[in-house]
Amino acid sequence: MNKDKVIGVALAVLTLVIIILYVLKNTLLSNVNVNYVGLIFAIVLIMNAILVLILNPKKQNKLFVSRPIGYGLTINPRNPIGILIYVLLILFIFLITV
Repeated sequence: MNKDKVIGVALAVLTLVIIILYVLKNTLLSNVNVNYVGLIFAIVLIMNAILVLILNPKKQNKLFVSRPIGYGLTINPRNPIGILIYVLLILFIFLITV
């Protein structure tokens, strides 16, 4: 699968997750207090890590690599310190949103 297809699939999955969260917010979870902004932010972080794992070469073990979408650098989850940073960020977001 080439880079454009992977990015398209990732954006489609993110869009579906946001639509499902919006529908659940207005139906089943209408009485539940959930921080949807934090939840969406955590999902975006997870998807960014997955995209970096899929699109960047396996031998690249630097802490910062080029972003799969857009310009700039992102943390490499193939690096042990990078995966630790991702896990800590996602746990931090879940602790804030609770």
